[in-house]
Amino acid sequence: MNTGLAYALAQTRIMVVDDEESIRTIVAEVLGRKGWTVDEFSSAEAAITALERERYDVILTDINMPGLSGMDLLSQIKDAAPGTPVVMITGFPSIDLAVEAMKIGAVDFLSKPFKLEELEIVVRRAIDGARSTGDNPESAFLRFRPFDSKPEAARRRLEDKIKELSILHTISDAISDAGAKEDIFRKTMDIAQIITASERAFIMVVDQDDLRLSVSASSGYGCDSIDNERFSCLEEPFATVIKSKSYAYVATDDPALARLMGPSEGPISRRPLLLAPMTMNREVVVLLGLTGSFGAGVLSTDTVSLLLNLMAKASMKLENIALSENVFSSIVGAINSLINALDARDTYTRDHSSRVTRYAVQIARSLGSTQEIIDSISFAGPLHDIGKIAVRDEILLKKGSFSLDEKEVMQSHVIRGEEILRPLNLMQTEKAVVLYHHERWDGGGYPNGLGGAEIPLAARIFSVADTFDAMTSTRPYRTALSMEVARQEILRCSGTQFDPEIVDAFINSEIMKGR
Repeated sequence: MNTGLAYALAQTRIMVVDDEESIRTIVAEVLGRKGWTVDEFSSAEAAITALERERYDVILTDINMPGLSGMDLLSQIKDAAPGTPVVMITGFPSIDLAVEAMKIGAVDFLSKPFKLEELEIVVRRAIDGARSTGDNPESAFLRFRPFDSKPEAARRRLEDKIKELSILHTISDAISDAGAKEDIFRKTMDIAQIITASERAFIMVVDQDDLRLSVSASSGYGCDSIDNERFSCLEEPFATVIKSKSYAYVATDDPALARLMGPSEGPISRRPLLLAPMTMNREVVVLLGLTGSFGAGVLSTDTVSLLLNLMAKASMKLENIALSENVFSSIVGAINSLINALDARDTYTRDHSSRVTRYAVQIARSLGSTQEIIDSISFAGPLHDIGKIAVRDEILLKKGSFSLDEKEVMQSHVIRGEEILRPLNLMQTEKAVVLYHHERWDGGGYPNGLGGAEIPLAARIFSVADTFDAMTSTRPYRTALSMEVARQEILRCSGTQFDPEIVDAFINSEIMKGR
């Protein structure tokens, strides 16, 4: 590094104001590595005091802070440090907020979560913008004139920034609404193509076991699909992107990448390819690829910032989905352990749960139920008696009749089951199978005494299946009844214990056809 450049870097002072210590530490560390001097402040009040005795080249401030907000600080900077560029940091970008901040004098926005490359781009842009206007007070004053009186070039810059905030808001909403990985991939490609004006986009998933990249989704390739194409993680330009965890914008004529680049007009020439990573747990798990015209062929810093913000949002959403899946799997594992413990106490429960679920699905199909009802029965059916884990052995395994107190304890298993399964956040239809499968059509069941159509459909279906299996299975207190006797008993209880329509579906189901 030459002496003049080193001196200029050493003279650059940056103020970072954020009440979150982790954010301040990361920002200070990243900017400090660039040779800049960074001072951290946890409140707007402390920052204002520092501005009375120190001069800063750039100020980065969070908007939402206890006490004085970032907007309050921005207003006071006009008097305390006129001409100092201020970058606002926010986790909730909005157009109204952008307009208000820029009217007061903010030069840029940084939306959380942000990529480290994006942070550097924004800071350098603020520094360069400040130096280009010179250090005279009049230039400083011009930068903070009210929005309506700014020169045309400045007005255009603010309008561009407002458009950028609008795109950031769209990114945030679109990615937040994505419910599955495939949805995240599709929306990321769509938004990235809009941001960069690229003709084609693709998503590559990293397989860490065999160090391969597989194209899982693509857009803009027409009939010439590239889905399932595979590449090595060790080949360029993929290797550099994965190792650096940073985007790459290259021109390539590599024949091995011809399928990714899409059809070429005329002789094959070097064409632009942009690769950007999505990360989970600090490891690259997905690559976004963009090819085509890229508008004028040059990516502006604004475009790169928007793209990096998109990748940060998509990475966070992927990580949240993976975390939810892990938590769900852990809970299911714990519940399966409870089921195994219940099976060890009463082997009837395991066989009963699997049989009654199968019967209930057959009845639901005979009834013409929706796939949602069938799926809910399939998932919740094996868990419907999980509450019996809370019932003492002397009651659960009793061969004689229950006393009133014992009957009350036994009936409580549906409520205990719902409580045990609550961490799974079951859908209402699934929860109904566990909680209401002992309700009666005439209102005489438990736990809530629901009647008729008040009882959820899945529970009404399961009630018939549960009773049929109970009658045709050997219990601790009696031997199994024949299927014909059970059939006659269910017909007898149609309209009292059971929904008549469900009984008809049961009679016409595969259960009775196979008897």
